[in-house]
Amino acid sequence: MWKKILDFLEKASKQHHVLALRDGMIGSVPIILVGSCFLLLAAQGPVLSAYFSGQVSWLPNLEASGFNAWYLSKVDLLKIPYLFTMGLLGLYIAFTVATCLARQYNLPPLPQGLGAVAALLVAGTPSKVALPASNPLHDPAKPEATFWVVPLKSLGAEGIFLGILLAIFMVELSRLILRPGKEKPKEEAAGGIPQSVVDAFASFLPMLLVVSVVFLVVHGFGFDLQKQIVHASSFLARLGDTLGCVLAVNLLLHLFGVAGVHGISVINAVMLPIWQQFLVHNADLHAAGQSLQYVTAYPFWQWFIWIGGAGVTLSPTWLLFTMRHPHLRRIGKISVVPALFNVNEPFLFGLPVVANPLLAIPFVLAPLVCGTAAFLAISWGLVGKPFLEAPWVLPCFLGATLSCQDLRAFLLVVVNLALSAAIWFPFLKAYERRLERADREALSSQLPVSPIE
Repeated sequence: MWKKILDFLEKASKQHHVLALRDGMIGSVPIILVGSCFLLLAAQGPVLSAYFSGQVSWLPNLEASGFNAWYLSKVDLLKIPYLFTMGLLGLYIAFTVATCLARQYNLPPLPQGLGAVAALLVAGTPSKVALPASNPLHDPAKPEATFWVVPLKSLGAEGIFLGILLAIFMVELSRLILRPGKEKPKEEAAGGIPQSVVDAFASFLPMLLVVSVVFLVVHGFGFDLQKQIVHASSFLARLGDTLGCVLAVNLLLHLFGVAGVHGISVINAVMLPIWQQFLVHNADLHAAGQSLQYVTAYPFWQWFIWIGGAGVTLSPTWLLFTMRHPHLRRIGKISVVPALFNVNEPFLFGLPVVANPLLAIPFVLAPLVCGTAAFLAISWGLVGKPFLEAPWVLPCFLGATLSCQDLRAFLLVVVNLALSAAIWFPFLKAYERRLERADREALSSQLPVSPIE
């Protein structure tokens, strides 16, 4: 029975749409990181007020300086790259998911990505507005002139789910019409025509149909796809930002990991769009100077639960240096540096944790405890909510502080590392005793037996 479940999970993790969704979301991470960098630059006003206003004696007072006035005058300018990166995340994800799914079917990826982007743009509703006199585009000779304006909100976090659906629609319709083969097409088609030219013209009909269907549904029949998708997915936002969801996701993910299935890949296919949507919402609220809404934006998982990798394994890698058994100390030496950068495969497969019933207990239990502690601490306002994404290979102390822009996040990481160490330690000691007992038994079986006289 268990083997059948594992086989099903393994097949599910390799299904075309699951792979495309996973790879497409990961492909959008550079855009999120770039947007986070500029939002980080634009978000230092509260930091200057809290720490560089003369209240902290050993830090310089910059509040009344020319630098502070110059910085505050440039904040809106620094937000422009953020608005056109994270602020358009739905648009980028529509492209990445479509191209990833197209590769699964040996379809030309670029036309599919462009078709998904075009469909998402057409699904929006632009407005005609008159520009104020202060706007650089305002023409005093034509004060009544109006301009078409596309709201960024529908192409950002709110557009993620619709972008994913339109990407799948674009690729599946292309597959139905173009009937691609199982082999990747050659670089040059028959007659010396470049394959890119053939692909571009072949993709014209599917793209035309997708854009036409979206146009008729939204602008012909007046059915607001964006609004309906947001309404239909609102329950995911409500459930996804709860302690129950934190516990359920951690339980499933780490049970998969014990079984040898890459649990993060399976979970990310379902939850990563929601977590990234939470992140962009929080970033938008922070940029607007409003209170943040979501606790479980993606950095919450990365920096407060998956510390050192799945299983909160940074602490146990340090604990291995306190063990007597040479195997455990050797794995500690191999694992400690990768764990600092959130890579724990040497730990998981070296001990091993995978398929090890004894070490499976702390591997599952530690994330549940740390997830609960982190969720309660942030919900109660003891630590700020995350709104920036830092590269996942950063050490946890730095990543958590950057993501929340709150020094208390550093303390929360320390607390969770202590909780993890307390949970892992007795099981590592029990595993050490088991290894020592196995060594003694192996040694006794190799001792020569005295002949019976």
